[in-house]
Parts: sequence; C-alpha cells; structure tokens
Amino acid sequence: MQRYRAALDTVGGCAAAAIAGLALMVPIDTGCAAGSSALQMTLLSVTVPRATAAGVIVAVLAAVCVRMFGTRTAWATATIATLILVTNHLVTGPSASLATANFVDSIAAGVLLGAAGAAALEYRPPAIGYVLGALIGVTVGDHIETITAEEATQSLLERAFVNLPPDWLTIPTMGLLAVCFVLCPRAGVASYPTALNLPFAPVLAAAVVVTAIDMVSERLTTSTSDTAVIAAGTLAVLVAAVIAALLLPERDGTLTLLAVALAATGSAIAIAAQAHWKLAPILTVLALGLATGLRRPAPVVAAGAIVGLGVFALLVPGARHDDSWSALIGSCAIAALAGYSFGAVTPRGTAGTVLAIGLLFIPTAVLTLEFRGCDTFALHPRLAVESGDRAAWMAIALGAGCLAAIIALRRLRPERVEQD
Repeated sequence: MQRYRAALDTVGGCAAAAIAGLALMVPIDTGCAAGSSALQMTLLSVTVPRATAAGVIVAVLAAVCVRMFGTRTAWATATIATLILVTNHLVTGPSASLATANFVDSIAAGVLLGAAGAAALEYRPPAIGYVLGALIGVTVGDHIETITAEEATQSLLERAFVNLPPDWLTIPTMGLLAVCFVLCPRAGVASYPTALNLPFAPVLAAAVVVTAIDMVSERLTTSTSDTAVIAAGTLAVLVAAVIAALLLPERDGTLTLLAVALAATGSAIAIAAQAHWKLAPILTVLALGLATGLRRPAPVVAAGAIVGLGVFALLVPGARHDDSWSALIGSCAIAALAGYSFGAVTPRGTAGTVLAIGLLFIPTAVLTLEFRGCDTFALHPRLAVESGDRAAWMAIALGAGCLAAIIALRRLRPERVEQD
C-alpha cells in the first residue's frame, strides 16, 4: 500500500506543479497578435506580470503556512486550489480580458504550487515528480504561448493548450489530488504554538527578490536604450537575489541564485521559438539533466555553465528569435541546466524549492529587453540586434554575479556534517 501511495503522490505532485506553472505563465506575445485591443495589451504587459509576481509570493507563503498542519492538510489545500482554478476557467472562459479573473487564477495557482510543494517535498519520489512537473510546465508554457501567437492556424497541440491550464488536465488532477488527500495518513500538527513562531524568513526573501525583478522589468519597459538604467537594474536584481539567499537558512539560497541566473539566461535564448517536434528533445534533456543532478551534484559547475550559455547567446545571434538549429541547441542546453540545477541542489526547507521554482515564471528584465513592442523590431532590424546583445550581456552579468554569490555563500555557510 505504501508503494502505491508513493506512486500516487509522485504523479499528483508532478501534475499539480505543472498545472500551477501553466496557470502562472505570462504570454510571451504581450498582446501583439492580430486583433488585440489596447486594453488587452495593457493587461498582458502590466497586470499579468504583477499577478504572476503576487502568485509566486503567495506560493511561498502557502508552503510555509500549510506545512505546519501536516501533509494531509497540504493535499486538501492543493485540491481546493485546483477546484478554484477549474471554476475560474469555467466561469470566465478562454478569454483573459478581466484583470480580476487573472488575479484569481494567479493566486489560486500560487496556493496550488505552495501546497503541493509542502506535500510532495516531504520525501524523495514525490519531490522529484514535483520538480519535474514544474520544469515541464515552464517549458511547455513558453513553447505553446509563442507558437500560438505567431501562427495563424492552430495545430492539435495548440488547440489542446489554448486555455492554460487546460481543463482536460486540471479536472483529472483535481480528482488525483483528492485521492492523495484521502489516502494520506493522519499525522500530528507541527509544534508552532503561535503564528509569530512561523519561519517567515522565506516569505520575506520571496518578497524582496520577486518585487525587485518585477519593478526592474517594469522600469526597463520604457528605458531599454539607457545603458546606465540597464546596469542599475541588473545590480538591483543581483543585490535582491543575494539578500534573499542570505535570508534563507543554511545553503538553501543556492537554488534561488541558480534560478535567477537560469531565468535570465533562458530569456536571452529562444527556448520557445521552436517547431512542435523540437519540444520532445528539450523535455528529454530536461529529465536527463535532473537525473544527472541528483546523482552528481555540483552547483558551482552549474552556475559556471549558465554563464557560458549566456556567452553562447551573445556570440550566436541565431539562438535568439530564430527557429534554427542553434536555437534548438541553446534551448536544449538551458533545459538540461535547469534540470541539473534543481537536481543538484535540494534545500532543507520546502519554501526554498518553491521560491526557486516560482522565479522561473516571472518575466525577467532580460525578457523586457528582448521584447519591447509589436512592430519595433520589424521596422528597425538593427535595433533588434542591439537589443539582443544588451539582453545577452545582462544575462551574463546576472549569471556571473550569481556564481560569485554561490561561491561566497558556500564559504560563509560551510556544509554541516551530520553525525550518527
């Protein structure tokens, strides 16, 4: 019975994380599809990123609070959050024209991500499923959003994911989470006598780094040609990431620093600009990278490889906004590094993993430099190249800064040797 429960928890954690990720994803086209109104463009470029940022903070808060009541309560909370997602989609339909509906979606997805993490990260098999599901959600969400925006005719895959997360995936997952709740044995409540004793440092860390990334991204929307503003924004994000890493216990902040570097470098490479069949090798190397990280962890090597991939994005222009083999190579590389990073670093606290995963869903400042408008790059091809170079340089700077911070954190907080 224990073996079957572990399998159910693994599948449930994987599906819950994937659905939460798809719900938190921000459309890459930012309303540039034909027929988009000014209201839709404003919603996608301002309201949606803010809702995603709020959802990530809520995810960390949910992971901290739900954990004190035990695994059974965590599965129950995840089931209720999924029910809210399903209800919200059935009421509003596929149109994302209402800011209120979008915030409800993001907050529910955040609760789902945090609660499922609190349940799945209790022991190894569900933890692996949870991380893999979240990374799959990021990859598929990026891919589907861009392809749908660029092609006039939708394929079967696009129609299946036209409304993220799709109801055909969300509804069965809700049932699966309910089964996980029913089969979960009852356990005592963790000893937190009052709310003042809750470990709220991870929540503060999430607020610091998420707010910094969101504010810098919004600021660069109108100042992408000012080098001083870009440099200041890069420094602000890096400082916020370091502060968040220091707020997290022991070396848990290592994964947060890796996530910041991954998100920046991934935004400088055309992960999404691929034909549908190329999604298969990307997901394959993602899983292989996760397995390798679990077997041979080396966080510093991962951070160095992320910096190297930023250099690749700078030297190979075809890796950006181009359905080419160089773009596929870059996409596979960043996917493999993402899997390896999350396999190589296992935070002791649930909130550390949830925060790192949530940072992958927030639109980065690098993405702001890459996508500045609907017609700008088409009218000024040289501006597109210059913007891509600035984005790659920013990704390299953030990656190098995070690498230095990881090395410093390892020296500041030596790894504890547990004695029998």
